[in-house]
Amino acid sequence: MKDYKYLQVYQTIIDDIENGYLKYQEKIPSIRQMAKRLDVSRTTVESAYLQLLVEGYIFAKEKVGYFVDVQYQNQSKKTVKAENSLALDNHTYRYDFSGRLVDNESFNLDIWKKYIKKALNQTDDLMCYGDPLGEKALRAALQQYCHEFRGLSRPVDHYIIGAGFQILLYHICSLFKKDNLVGIEEGGFKQAEAVFHDCHMQVVKLPVDDQGITIEGLQRTNLKLLYLNSSSGGYHGHPIKQQRRLEIINYARANNVYIIEDDHNGELKFNSKPIDAMSKLENDRIFYIGSFSKLLLPSIRISYMVLPNNLVSDFLLKVNDYHQTASKLEQLALAMYIEDGQLARHLKRLRKHYRFKGNHLLNELKKAFPNHHFELYETALKITMAIEDDLIDYYIETAKRNNINVTKNSSNQLALSFSGILESDIDEAVSLLKKIWSKK
Repeated sequence: MKDYKYLQVYQTIIDDIENGYLKYQEKIPSIRQMAKRLDVSRTTVESAYLQLLVEGYIFAKEKVGYFVDVQYQNQSKKTVKAENSLALDNHTYRYDFSGRLVDNESFNLDIWKKYIKKALNQTDDLMCYGDPLGEKALRAALQQYCHEFRGLSRPVDHYIIGAGFQILLYHICSLFKKDNLVGIEEGGFKQAEAVFHDCHMQVVKLPVDDQGITIEGLQRTNLKLLYLNSSSGGYHGHPIKQQRRLEIINYARANNVYIIEDDHNGELKFNSKPIDAMSKLENDRIFYIGSFSKLLLPSIRISYMVLPNNLVSDFLLKVNDYHQTASKLEQLALAMYIEDGQLARHLKRLRKHYRFKGNHLLNELKKAFPNHHFELYETALKITMAIEDDLIDYYIETAKRNNINVTKNSSNQLALSFSGILESDIDEAVSLLKKIWSKK
């Protein structure tokens, strides 16, 4: 423990010098002062100062003290300016419609803890690095799950695990050259676009109609990749219609285009039977991506992709250059969770849970704001509210001042996610929104 404290003092002085808080030839606190400030013994401070002397960070003047003996170029204090800092909203709201969390009734943590405990008992498996592709047990479990619930029929060695869908997008982009064109719906998806820009790809926004991305829009471009969400790819968040799916696939085949199907929450459609993934129809040209952020918990950072037949060999040539990014412990736990049928049972409960919450919220909003148009996006777990453009920011800020978090979408509509609010809080939350928004 003494060594740790000595290194702590040592590092504190170095940080202050490097960050400009202690300047060249400036006197540093005496041993007594530093010991008092950091609540450590004088011996600990003496050991730290001795190391700093040896390394040339400070020098000593007899009976005067210690002084900084190193000068960095362009040294200045590192201050964080509010206008340049990231606008991260970490406030905990009484009613949160942002979609950044799930409510504590949507997932049984006690059951999940049992599987984490089971995985912890697999000592030999945890003592080594994981498979770069992802744990074989999880990939095999996901293969069965995707076949049953999403209609996929691809070999287990096509399945790749990663810590979030963005990691998987980086893997996909690595298979293509820079400056390729990537098509995406005109509404955009900033998390995907950020990856494409990082990989020096050009993003093209494509028009959509009530069936999905239009073929006319595709024909006006020279794409290499097409990114889409098949479960909410048309106007109003409806799944892409079957005929349009076939047309897009035919376009991809004819023009040597690869499709990235982000099937986010595709299995969570609750007012009618979920539609199978688009990847069911084409094995050579579609990357399939699935995740568990709303199906399980956002903090379980496991996503997966299924490679198209044409690019499996190319990816396997690169895979040994990568380390697996997803927790091996959570992968093993999730594999057993799926194998025991827990995920299937949880999915059945969750569809019912979100059906009640979504329809409840929609009905309350319609009663509170009868002159506004609302649209329910099932798989996105949100409801949009159309209002005048010049009022939207006012509505959002007014809600936040009253401890309610709402957001807006790319179409400049209010977006209220029902993933994170308890059903028992919906009436009170909508009543408060009616009270504060009716004042305008």
